[in-house]
Amino acid sequence: MHLPRTLRTRFAGLLLLLLCAAGLPATAADPRDSGPLELVVMVHVPPGQRLVLREAMQTDGLRQYAQWKREGLLDDYLVLFNRYVDNENWDAMVTLTFADHAAAARWKQIERTRPAGLPPAALAAASKIESAPSDLHHHRSAEGDVAAADAVYVVLPYNYLVSTNEYLQYVDTYLLPQTDGWLREGVLKSYDVHLNRYPAGRWWSSLLVLQYRSDDALGRRDAAMAKVRAELRENNPAWKAASDSKQNIREGRQYVIAERLVP
Repeated sequence: MHLPRTLRTRFAGLLLLLLCAAGLPATAADPRDSGPLELVVMVHVPPGQRLVLREAMQTDGLRQYAQWKREGLLDDYLVLFNRYVDNENWDAMVTLTFADHAAAARWKQIERTRPAGLPPAALAAASKIESAPSDLHHHRSAEGDVAAADAVYVVLPYNYLVSTNEYLQYVDTYLLPQTDGWLREGVLKSYDVHLNRYPAGRWWSSLLVLQYRSDDALGRRDAAMAKVRAELRENNPAWKAASDSKQNIREGRQYVIAERLVP
């Protein structure tokens, strides 16, 4: 039986607790052990084409993604639209999560008739499209639902300067204690950490997607960040050491404030 990503995440957490209780070793599966199951597509358009792009993605695009999910090609999908006009960044970002490796292999058939999986109107409007096979290394969500109309997404791309193994250790030691703290503070609804499977020459190798509960929660971002970091600096020596050396680990790119498109 195929389970959605959110249920798989909860099941994995329950399995981890059961293994620990039984005294058995438990290690999370490394997505790099097999082919990538995600595709991140970033679409750029001239400012005058943003309305065309949004309409195409919100109608034809969402209908097609929903159909692919019903057919078993996709496990999940996320369509974000940049809240602001920004010539230096994408206008729409789509994250496609394939149901399994057979489904991922089928994507080459989609590309032949629907490049990047985009609606024809979106393709016609685009000035640049970037497609990156990727891996979801971390996902966590707070309990309770947030209306899509209220949620605000912040997408932070990074280019890491060390090996992938070293960067993942940095994520575990430095990043996750903070994002988990922001969840506890109530400003975040969820977070995802994606790694570009083939980052050579790309402008991003790691992507952090933060879902804030609302614009008010986003406004409290700096206060929550300062509080959590102060607690970690005082109580977590490993986090402090990673914080002091983070400039040697990764370079930050321009982040995007975005909204999720829903029908």
